[in-house]
Amino acid sequence: MIGNSDTYPEIIVKSNNKTQIRYNIVETTIEDMNNESRICYNFEYVEIEGEITRAKIINEIIRTIYTTEQEIALINNKIGGLGANEDIEYTEYQNFRVLAKITADNAGYTKII
Repeated sequence: MIGNSDTYPEIIVKSNNKTQIRYNIVETTIEDMNNESRICYNFEYVEIEGEITRAKIINEIIRTIYTTEQEIALINNKIGGLGANEDIEYTEYQNFRVLAKITADNAGYTKII
């Protein structure tokens, strides 16, 4: 889901018995109705019910782009070495996984070593 805020948004917000985890926060400048510039923040977020864990945050963010079936196909195509296009798609998938992990860590759900 996509959101917008006039102030820098909190990463974790409780709303309607769910927890929103916000990520991809981008500062932008827009013109208001009076043609005056102002700064706002666009972001994406996921809503999670129940207990919040690092794994749930990562999974919910990944599910905004990839189904479980798509993930399996990307991994199988990488293992099978099908070609350059699959390598690009797999790299994009891995980059998105990293974003999900960083978001979970920034939300305070770091991996315990």
